[in-house]
Amino acid sequence: MSKKSKLLWAILVVAAIGGRAVSFGAALSQSKTQQRRSRPATTTPQRTISLPRAVTFREVHGRGLLVDTWINSAGPFTFAIDTGAGVTIISPRVAREADVNVRSGPGPSIAGLSGVIVSANDATVQSIAIGDPQNQLPAKSDVIVSAGLPNDLDGLLDPSDAFGKFGYSIDIPRHELSAFDPRESPLSLRTQPRDGAVVAWQQQSNSHRPFVQLNTGENALIDTGSSLGFAVQSGAVDNERSSQSTVHDVGGRVSAHRVAPRTVSIGSLVLRSVPTDLISGASSDAPVLLGLNALRPFRLRFDPLHRLIEIAPSY
Repeated sequence: MSKKSKLLWAILVVAAIGGRAVSFGAALSQSKTQQRRSRPATTTPQRTISLPRAVTFREVHGRGLLVDTWINSAGPFTFAIDTGAGVTIISPRVAREADVNVRSGPGPSIAGLSGVIVSANDATVQSIAIGDPQNQLPAKSDVIVSAGLPNDLDGLLDPSDAFGKFGYSIDIPRHELSAFDPRESPLSLRTQPRDGAVVAWQQQSNSHRPFVQLNTGENALIDTGSSLGFAVQSGAVDNERSSQSTVHDVGGRVSAHRVAPRTVSIGSLVLRSVPTDLISGASSDAPVLLGLNALRPFRLRFDPLHRLIEIAPSY
């Protein structure tokens, strides 16, 4: 049985972002969370940001889809494009070098597949840019600072968080991340792509993480921060097991067992011979995942205005 190490950054933000009821101990009371949600919008005029230019990312084994990123014009830093993160996360080194305003006092907690909770800090940035320092994103100013990232990864860029009201496209075969205006170029259930599908962006509590419904009725998280394929929890030892991997997250690790490929349907799209992993040691509420090994042939488009996701081959 072969063993290898993989990294999986399926970060779950345990706070208002993820809509999860977890104990923060003395860190963050429920009343403070509610106050944060209901805080009135500032009256300060916001800067106008045009559609960001398309950028090229690189895929690095064990690290994922990496893009050069500038925080507060400092950089470049190496960030992984992680649709499963739920929020943009930066390392303490980035916070120091970019002079990020880290809020004093206890912050939120984050956890990965293992469910091991790691403390973090709320912070505010002035700008996020990718590709070059001038290519700014319309990101909201709130980020999270966590020491749980590996030394050679400076942060996690959640496109749903960083692109704001813009839609975005992750063309995995072409290594391209781009934005589109969903008011001008919307996705539509009435316009299905050749050999692909447009499906509903399933809502999960207060989270904007992209879930889609499978033909089994299960919701699966589209997670470009995961090196796995179609990943489901294993309740017991499986006779199909052929290889074993250790999957690390911010706080702990789980085991992934590669089994025979399976067929997965998402709307009219039928994925055959999808690399399949059985996960053991994960938290009981860990989601079903569609990671990079399942998504690699596709271009993924996300329309936050109409709550639609397109999965289609990259022609």
